[in-house]
Amino acid sequence: MRPIDKSKYSENKKAYKPYGDAKDDLIKAIGPFCSYCERNGFSSALDVEHIEDKKNNPTKEYDWDNFLLACKNCNSIKGNKKINFNEIVLPDRDNTFEVFVYLESGLIIVNPSIDSELRLKAEKLIDLIGLDRCPGHESYSNKDKRWSERKEIWELANRYLNKLKEARCDIETILDLASKSGFWSIWMNVFWEYKEIKKRLVTDFNGTRSEYFI
Repeated sequence: MRPIDKSKYSENKKAYKPYGDAKDDLIKAIGPFCSYCERNGFSSALDVEHIEDKKNNPTKEYDWDNFLLACKNCNSIKGNKKINFNEIVLPDRDNTFEVFVYLESGLIIVNPSIDSELRLKAEKLIDLIGLDRCPGHESYSNKDKRWSERKEIWELANRYLNKLKEARCDIETILDLASKSGFWSIWMNVFWEYKEIKKRLVTDFNGTRSEYFI
């Protein structure tokens, strides 16, 4: 999951009323991607998401610091669930790239190499937004295409990895595909051995927290 830093964008207001007016600035700050599942949602398919839900935290309903972007699936599943910030990882606060493993099957699992405390926090984020939902999961809906879209992007990225190895495409083509498709973490994993591509994925995707990758 891409770690996000909104502080790199300075043209925002402190408060937006209605909060939906923050969407354009959020897209400028962190790109047109769901902050959780990373799919490219384009503007119409993304919601202004309240990190601390507005029902239980009404004083933060219009607060820029409480906003991320979420696709319809992630936003509706998260809903008004209360968050204990001491018990969960979040993309605007933690290095969420290191805590998850993305599989070619489209599944996401918690990185087994991290310590047990961090593993529990990562599992709570997966549960919060249902990132592990796929056929066979008790809460899976066939309207939720996140896992299958991840699988498709894995296949796409691997095809272009092979093309790159065979000198049948260039780096700019790969970066263009990544920006259009989303799923930043998949592109980072597939092209992990290519330092220039990794660097560009960090710098070209607005709002990526770059200090985790220096």
